[in-house]
Amino acid sequence: MKLPITPSVATPQFRTALLRTLKNDFPSCEPHIQAATGERLAFQLFDADGNARSRLVTINRHMADTLTRSALSRMIQNAGTTETGFPKELGVS
Repeated sequence: MKLPITPSVATPQFRTALLRTLKNDFPSCEPHIQAATGERLAFQLFDADGNARSRLVTINRHMADTLTRSALSRMIQNAGTTETGFPKELGVS
């Protein structure tokens, strides 16, 4: 039995899938890839006014649930809130 292939977070395919997922799950925010070095990728969410709605979120490796709404929500919350608060889709202030 073959193990499923999990792409590296440093690939363009993973970045595209991440951006697509973030735009679908957090439509009030615009995701920005802040850094992609080695096997790490970092992103931050901004609202329409340009205010940061998340701190810098770093993804070190791709796991089976990395691109799920619950995993991304957890990563955003674990990174901490900003002065303008979390994205409204998280349902927390």
